[in-house]
Amino acid sequence: MNEDSIILKTISLKKYYEVRSKFLKRIKQFVKAVDDVTIEAGRGETLAIVGESGSGKTTLGMVLGKLLKPTDGRILFKELDITHSLPNHLRGKIRIVFQDPYSALNPRLKIAYSLIEPLQTMSISKRDAVEKASHYLQLMGLPESYMNYYPHMLSGGQRQRVVIARALITEPEFLILDEPTSMLDASTQAQILRLLRSIKKEKQMTYLFITHNLAVARYMADRIAVMYAGQIVEIGGKNSIFQNPLHPYTRTLLSAYPPPNPRSQWNPIIPEELAVKYYENKCRYIDRCPFKIQECEKNTPTDIKVDENHYVKCFLYVKT
Repeated sequence: MNEDSIILKTISLKKYYEVRSKFLKRIKQFVKAVDDVTIEAGRGETLAIVGESGSGKTTLGMVLGKLLKPTDGRILFKELDITHSLPNHLRGKIRIVFQDPYSALNPRLKIAYSLIEPLQTMSISKRDAVEKASHYLQLMGLPESYMNYYPHMLSGGQRQRVVIARALITEPEFLILDEPTSMLDASTQAQILRLLRSIKKEKQMTYLFITHNLAVARYMADRIAVMYAGQIVEIGGKNSIFQNPLHPYTRTLLSAYPPPNPRSQWNPIIPEELAVKYYENKCRYIDRCPFKIQECEKNTPTDIKVDENHYVKCFLYVKT
């Protein structure tokens, strides 16, 4: 990827949580929610992060959205290091849309105030802020009269549109979407996804799209990163990932994706239910992998380039 086109980049990003023992409250181990993650997102691109629940997708989004402090590593926004602090002039340039639209809105405040609130840190008059809020509400397909409504007066799809409008109102360059349609019905989900695609194309925005729904990832993404136990185990263009999955975990995920034709034979891979272990000196997927080799027991795999912009963490693809 051209360095000039990169909007956001992480270098060996980590976020660990302490797990203390009950006896004397001593630190027993760490949950490595994000561990040594290096990714790039270019201007006008949608990078999807997929993986099972607990893989670290949301934690990664929260760290990039500056809602959690990283344990280690670096975050660069347009070559400016924002790892530890976000300058005031960039506060509206990185925004996040949460999974639950109801909990993301204050139930005691009208929609108008929820939309205007992000603009209070900017030098914008109240009149201009109201006009801008009305514009973005209508952009999301909602009438201006909804500004006088409270969140409980709206449906789930309408609330999610409000949350997206609030994220867009500061005109961000990088938008983090954490399962933005997972709580919506299929028709509303399709409407919002089409709307997000059109807005991205119109404003040349960059999306980090977090989802466990592979159909949504295929529709929205330009590139897909597969996450397991806090690590990106495979990353590449969406066509490469869907047509030529390499990592055993990626194959397991895609096997759970039902074929479009209901008459087609469907044989999902169902791995053994085991607790995730954050191994230091061997592959973290080793307990569930049917293709493990001796090298997996001895070392931690690193990124291996198998094709243009297609990388995988797996010893099966080491050239000998």
